[in-house]
Amino acid sequence: MGTPGQKEMGVMKAIRTLVKRALGVFGCEIRRLPRIDGSSPAYQAVNPAATYSPWNKDAAFIGMYAAIRGFTLVDRYRCFELWRLVEQSSKLPFGNLVEIGVWRGGTGALIAGQAKRCGIADRVFLCDTFTGVVKAGPQDSAYKGGEHHDTTRQVVENLVYKQINLDNVEVMEGVFPDQTGHVIENLQFRFCHIDVDVYQSAKDIDEWIWSKMVHGGIIVYDDYGFQGCDGVTKYVEEQMPYKDRLVIHNLNGHAIVVKL
Repeated sequence: MGTPGQKEMGVMKAIRTLVKRALGVFGCEIRRLPRIDGSSPAYQAVNPAATYSPWNKDAAFIGMYAAIRGFTLVDRYRCFELWRLVEQSSKLPFGNLVEIGVWRGGTGALIAGQAKRCGIADRVFLCDTFTGVVKAGPQDSAYKGGEHHDTTRQVVENLVYKQINLDNVEVMEGVFPDQTGHVIENLQFRFCHIDVDVYQSAKDIDEWIWSKMVHGGIIVYDDYGFQGCDGVTKYVEEQMPYKDRLVIHNLNGHAIVVKL
């Protein structure tokens, strides 16, 4: 039955839940404010004051996002940033595009769809183990390996080839770059989306692809700034002093790296 203290905690939790739900109906939410005593945590809710929302006016994006939103864990804001960055990469004269960490194919399809829409003739490679996260290690506080295994190559191929009718995509199954990197070893890239959740995997991918990125090429790290993905955040922070790249911390949960 529980002690009186446990019962009281349960009641308070239920009240907080009801209050949050009630506020949610009116588009409001409760967030904990940062401490002002100098002991603020490294992670807290980030609420920029800017309100410009171009994703609400881009008809092509709205249509694509509606088609892929059930196939991705990436929110609307980061999806729109990928959409815009692929468009920006079309200014470069050449280079393929690659995503590592595809899950069910949502952002991969979005990247490929925008590449085709922007007239990029190069290929889009979607790489995943389809068995979940690999290479979790001591730098990663939350991931242990095998997470996000609830997908298959067939799910991704059905989305990109049949539902969205893309013909510029190649799906590659296996640990990247260890098992599949040799297939595209001799190519150059204009855009790379790294969504692998853990330190060592992100590091191995970056070290493999950096020499293959064209000047002006863009690498986007998902998971940057999320508390459960602190390994990726650590790896991006390690790149800040490097002279051959610009490293941009975006408050939406992306790090953007541009090759100089």
